[in-house]
Amino acid sequence: MELKIGARLAQLRRKKGLTQEQLAQRLGVSAPAVSKWETDSSYPDITLLCPLARALEVNVDTLLRFEEQLSSEDAIRQINAIVELARGEGWEAGERQLDALLRQYPNSEVLKYNAALVQDSFPLLYPEADQETRRRWTARKAELLADLRTSGSGAYWQESTLLLAQLAAFDNRLEEAERLLKELPEQGADPTVVWVQIFLRRGEPEEALKTVQKRLHTQVWQVQTSLGTLLFPGVIPDEEQALEVCRTYREMERLFGLGGIYDGLFFELYLRWGRLEEAADHLARYVDAMLDTVKTPDPRLFSPGVETAEKPASSREMRILLLKQLGEDAQYRPLLGYEKGRAALERLKASVEVC
Repeated sequence: MELKIGARLAQLRRKKGLTQEQLAQRLGVSAPAVSKWETDSSYPDITLLCPLARALEVNVDTLLRFEEQLSSEDAIRQINAIVELARGEGWEAGERQLDALLRQYPNSEVLKYNAALVQDSFPLLYPEADQETRRRWTARKAELLADLRTSGSGAYWQESTLLLAQLAAFDNRLEEAERLLKELPEQGADPTVVWVQIFLRRGEPEEALKTVQKRLHTQVWQVQTSLGTLLFPGVIPDEEQALEVCRTYREMERLFGLGGIYDGLFFELYLRWGRLEEAADHLARYVDAMLDTVKTPDPRLFSPGVETAEKPASSREMRILLLKQLGEDAQYRPLLGYEKGRAALERLKASVEVC
């Protein structure tokens, strides 16, 4: 069996911050020899495996990737199981299971990426967690994303860079966020049309259909994200223009069958402008939508390329978070002076208690 370890050696070397010349000096070999190892043109001598592993601070098994691999499907399934464990037995149980999984599959990039994302689930599951615990979750997310960036992973480098920039911006480390964003390509090529041509020429029209549907789903999500970003405080000062953005968002949800959270956007805008009666009205509609069941996305547009399912419009964690905001944040308290606001709060409480 042909052994391909070159990319792994290069990844570990970069993670240590070593050049090929520096690694070569530690091992007493030439820089071209290291270059040949990393391009799989030749292999390290067996007597160099232990010194090489020590120089890269890994064991020989990890160096040679003698470990069970984890598919994307298995990684996501394991992560979902960890979320359910944390939901039922507490975040400490979820963290322990996640740590064990990362030790078992130390080189699984898909696992590291999803493990980084799952750090955002813990504060949603446990909004009562203290600030120190929340900082630890954020730091763990940043550590996993930085590891993926260092590895040079083609699959996750861009996403990791973007998420690290987001963390830096939220932490007011603006120069670092700007530096990270400037590393990203402004626009990547879209291979969808070429893939469709390939599948059609192969006589595989269903694969062509799935490819277009997946791309469409991604593009719709990107447009929704941009519309939501336009509504950030301070972006659009004109009220009528902001309301038109909300209406556009609502129309996209209707056209593509993407649920119904738009009343939440109207609610936040009217609250921001001090139009409390209108805010309370949209809050009531938003809560009704959260308690409903939706089939999303529209299977007529997205199936079979994207999984469609009938499911609750909101998770229990989302409802708990909104309930906490309505009950504790001063900006929301005036809404409880309106019958619709109080009734919405009671419906939220009842939905959480039933679950």
